[in-house]
Amino acid sequence: MFRSNVVRQSPIYAASKSALFTSHLSRVVMATALLLGGAAALAQTKKPVKTADDLPRHTYDFSGKPLDLVKNKSFMLDLAAKVKADCESDLRDYDIQDRSMLEAYQLLLQEIDIINGRYDQALVRSPAIRDLQEREGDKLMSGLSLRAHVAALKDATAADGTVDHDKYTQAFKAELTRLIQPLPMDAIHDQLQQRRAASKMLSEQLVEAGLTPLGPMIASNAGKVPGEVAAGLISTRFLLDYGISIAQMAGEVYGDFLDGKVTGAAAAATPKKDIWTPTLVNLDPAAHAAPVVVAVWDTGFDTTLFPGRLWTNPDASADTNLHSNSPFKNDIHGIAFTLDHRPTSGDLYPLNALKTDKQTLLGYLSASMDMQAGISSPAVDALQKYITSLRADQVQDFMDDMGIVGNYSHGTHVAGIVAAGNPFVRLMEIRETFDYKQVPDKAPTLEDYQRWGESAQAAVNYAKAAHVRVVNMSWRIPRAAVEAQLALKGVGKAPEERAQLSRQIFDAFKDRLDAAIAGAPDILFVAGAGNEDNDADFSEYIPAGLRQPNLLTVSAVDESGKPTNFTTTGRNIDLYADGYQIDSVIPGGQHMKFSGTSMASPQVANLAAKLIALKPDLTVEQTIALIRKGATPLESHPGKFIINPAASVALLGK
Repeated sequence: MFRSNVVRQSPIYAASKSALFTSHLSRVVMATALLLGGAAALAQTKKPVKTADDLPRHTYDFSGKPLDLVKNKSFMLDLAAKVKADCESDLRDYDIQDRSMLEAYQLLLQEIDIINGRYDQALVRSPAIRDLQEREGDKLMSGLSLRAHVAALKDATAADGTVDHDKYTQAFKAELTRLIQPLPMDAIHDQLQQRRAASKMLSEQLVEAGLTPLGPMIASNAGKVPGEVAAGLISTRFLLDYGISIAQMAGEVYGDFLDGKVTGAAAAATPKKDIWTPTLVNLDPAAHAAPVVVAVWDTGFDTTLFPGRLWTNPDASADTNLHSNSPFKNDIHGIAFTLDHRPTSGDLYPLNALKTDKQTLLGYLSASMDMQAGISSPAVDALQKYITSLRADQVQDFMDDMGIVGNYSHGTHVAGIVAAGNPFVRLMEIRETFDYKQVPDKAPTLEDYQRWGESAQAAVNYAKAAHVRVVNMSWRIPRAAVEAQLALKGVGKAPEERAQLSRQIFDAFKDRLDAAIAGAPDILFVAGAGNEDNDADFSEYIPAGLRQPNLLTVSAVDESGKPTNFTTTGRNIDLYADGYQIDSVIPGGQHMKFSGTSMASPQVANLAAKLIALKPDLTVEQTIALIRKGATPLESHPGKFIINPAASVALLGK
């Protein structure tokens, strides 16, 4: 359920999607939507859609192994026709304004056009997809590979219908180069970099491994297979038939531009101006300031790395390491919960399920982050070689292992950002044991989420008793994930019954967490928005989508102040902070750069803690006001602001 940007934003995961189009397999794995939304049309009788939960549930009658189904051409064409009809029906009948869902819908229809060989129709959809892009680079790059593919096919196809592969390859690369050459490199550099990185690891085995979550859903729901499974099969067919080869060829072209082998308007990029670092503030240990307790509600952190900056439980016995009035054991520097939300002990996420050596996996994790940043190194080369060497049946174990080390590293990295430049911070941990598996061992239950709500209330109560002033929450739970996990295990006799049950389960935790935050008005809670380039409200994320006066949700920009290509947004999200390639520590003290709103959120918690340390009588309302008043307007995004720590701290003296 936990969405760790450490793994999710790495090229390892990006490579399981097409560098040409967004694969809906990612949506299946992440379970953020149960089919794909609709789009606004001309009819005046459209049904209003406020969240993804308002969308209809489509099901399909089939059974079998996912890979066998994908390779059955007649079955896939028949399934694609049915899915297309349902998509068009939703487009006609439902009024959805959510940009990311509209884009996903159009991409799925485009994939259906392509696997049917309707390239001209696929091209017709490109302007609509481009118009749904928010970032300049995405708009400029949208549809270029498809255009190059269609042009190359026409050039390399003989009168009898045979295709000269060598001629096609040369024509594709030449046409894509021609299309990119006039574009400004400053605008498209990040897109070229990320797509090239993904293309280097994209393989048939990796794509086939993406079918793993679909098998249990088909087996558990024969006759009423959920719509996201159908979309996943279609995307897999597209990737295997077209997407992999096109992405790999395109990756070579992107590399030619990035490596300076191509001259022209796009051949050079101006180095990004770092507007973030000059705003940072380091408090002098001799400053007139008071200790401030900040809770890192995460996957746990390495307490040995923060000497002198840890909250220590005054009621814990040095002899027994037991809190005298608490169910929590060994709560010297905070508390912890098991996967089933019961009190436990231990500072760090457990590694007992690892199948690969920890240090090897941490090396792969570091290499994946370097690759995301466009850094070439022997470690990156080794990772790419290793990923492409994996058989489909080995990919799942590797992904699970990377999920474990991602969770293991995540909380410490976040704690390092919270504590940076603040000798007065006193870190307290609230450790959650989030699941790392793409396919859970069991379906969620109402009892599970009620107990999770109770543990959340217990955590907030503990924070209140410890006089915590700020809590950072770099995690998120999507409502649709609950429904998808129920589908994985075949819970619910019908989609509508499953939807209703998922709502009850999700709300059991959401309402209790919301009440717990509301019941701690003297604590400032800070949450990461999410890393799916979507809307936190429409997708119903918690805590990102909650509304409380003592809760801030944060989106991510890079050091130049440009919104990242992954950041989730929302109507209640007006603050941004640097969340791209942020340097911090992981367990053991090694430094590593991670990206995600998980890294942006603690930047705000860091600033709040410094303000409170310098002026301990600040209320939550006053602290938020200082953060917002000192923030800098986000260019081309009215009503959105990038925090400016130096400016906010300076306001204390006015």
